[in-house]
Amino acid sequence: MCTSFTYQTPEGPNMLARTMDFSFELDPDVVLVPRNYSWRAGPDEKMYKTKYAFTGLGRFQEEYIFADGINDRGLCCAVLYFPGYASYHDTISEGMLNLAPHEVVFWLLSSFASVDEVREALPKLNIIDMQVKMLGLTPPFHWIITDKTGACIVIEPLEDGLKIYDNPVGVMSNSPDLNWHLTNIRNYIGVRPNQLKPITLGGYSFAPFSQGSGTFGLPGDYTPPSRFLRVLFGKETLKHPRTETETLTAAFHILASVDIPKGSVMTDRKIPDYTQYSSAMFCDTCTYYFKTYNNSQICKISLYDNDRNAPDAKIWKLPRSQQFETIRMV
Repeated sequence: MCTSFTYQTPEGPNMLARTMDFSFELDPDVVLVPRNYSWRAGPDEKMYKTKYAFTGLGRFQEEYIFADGINDRGLCCAVLYFPGYASYHDTISEGMLNLAPHEVVFWLLSSFASVDEVREALPKLNIIDMQVKMLGLTPPFHWIITDKTGACIVIEPLEDGLKIYDNPVGVMSNSPDLNWHLTNIRNYIGVRPNQLKPITLGGYSFAPFSQGSGTFGLPGDYTPPSRFLRVLFGKETLKHPRTETETLTAAFHILASVDIPKGSVMTDRKIPDYTQYSSAMFCDTCTYYFKTYNNSQICKISLYDNDRNAPDAKIWKLPRSQQFETIRMV
């Protein structure tokens, strides 16, 4: 599961927002990885150092694993599940960068300042079929990346190779592949925010019920194609926010349209697949906002307010329960 979208304000600042939906309890922390941090690639155990500092919600398992994040040059990325389509290599290739699927976000955020740099480096990436120990499986992934310019690409590891697509609508969910989702938009081009006009049949006038008649046909289920369309509709009809706070508020309202409560989607293992957290990353201020299933109060971390040259990664524990602002009448 998961849904993501980019949004660039009329003034230029760009954002990437996403829901993190999963049936396995991620239990992440806020992690800041500094510059010059040494890390090891799983497939061939080669050592690398981070060029840029970055932050996001992550979990430590031998190395830090991230589902999304932003670095101090404003590059953002997120990984989403891609079952039935993701295809990886079985063998290490000399002269290539050999990474496990769950290491790609770490590599992207630690190595590149722009979408153009990512695009140039991707032909040397060899993604190896390698399990995440805490999951006991190799997760099927694809990735969405954006930067300060508003450029947006999607990386999809398909059976016939690693594909790099420009994403003209800046939206991504899960399977099928991006090109399928773009084609599917044609089925919904009649959906609009405006009201339908009354019609006359047999001498009687039939008017729509209340407001929202133009959205009739917009799918409301939790499948990836439906979530893709609801987020696209919300993004394209948004009354242009101008400040970061206004954009953040609007982003979380759009994500709320695809937020999955516990119990609404159950896996074959009878475990709920639900929205464990939602996040929004702002490229210009290098700020990461998030809220979790158990705490809807928005939390914030700015890379510029923290030591990006620290000797080791920094970890902050998330609030594990709902936070309230109490109003006292005096």
